[in-house]
Amino acid sequence: MKLIPETKLSKFPAQLLLVDDDLSLLKLLSLRLESAGHLVTTAESGPEALEILKQMTPDLVLSDLRMDEMDGLTLFDEIQTLYPGLPVIILTAHGTIPDAVQATRRGVAGFLTKPIDKNQLFSLIDELKGTRPIDQKNKDYPNVLNRSPLLVQLMAKQLLNEAADRLESQASGFAPEALELLAKTPWPGSVRQLQGVIEQCAGLTNQPMITADLVNQVLTDESTSFPHLSEARAEFEKAYLIKVLRLAEGKVTKAAELAGRNRTDFYKLLNKHSLEAARFKEEALKAKLN
Repeated sequence: MKLIPETKLSKFPAQLLLVDDDLSLLKLLSLRLESAGHLVTTAESGPEALEILKQMTPDLVLSDLRMDEMDGLTLFDEIQTLYPGLPVIILTAHGTIPDAVQATRRGVAGFLTKPIDKNQLFSLIDELKGTRPIDQKNKDYPNVLNRSPLLVQLMAKQLLNEAADRLESQASGFAPEALELLAKTPWPGSVRQLQGVIEQCAGLTNQPMITADLVNQVLTDESTSFPHLSEARAEFEKAYLIKVLRLAEGKVTKAAELAGRNRTDFYKLLNKHSLEAARFKEEALKAKLN
């Protein structure tokens, strides 16, 4: 009787350090990895993993995120300090948005949610073992988003929250179709490229929900002429000032209050974008007369 389904042998057998404080899962995943031809050493905690690393240098470290003594991200930080460039894959059953964003930004080689898709895991291990020397320091993993559509969606939500705060945007979420489009899009520029697209979407919309049409528009524009972040911010800032001035009927004091600025700063912004409050007073007066 076979306890583990037959698995195709890896083209790039790797020496792995597997870390998880759940002993049953540790044993099961270890057997699966060994069935693919990998040499697996296990550790039941982060501190134990660090002790093992003093004796051997694996090709990759696979660590659970949530562990009692030391969580996976803390272990990753310790590993990067002691063994710069050693790839770490984070495994978790608690795939929250901040965890995914934090892990990717800090340079983890992969972020996979449990139950682990073994084919995805094996493919990731083969890619990292077969294409990247383990002694290279300060590694970047530009394909990390392309390996996980779920991670793209998680990061998009977090990046939108950050962009909306910075740009004072109305956007607070994505339509399901917009998230699907983002997940299907290749991201050769990894997190930085995704961040640029999200910031443009936040700056261009005055609605709470970012639509698939807007995402598609930004992605299409990006392929031809991708504006600098400063340009996108300037466009949004000007559109915002125009909207505020119209709401205030051209009254600078009221507009400044709506924008949360003092009159001096607000006049500087108007001059920066060549906007005249008198024009909006005239618009408001004409609207009342009509």
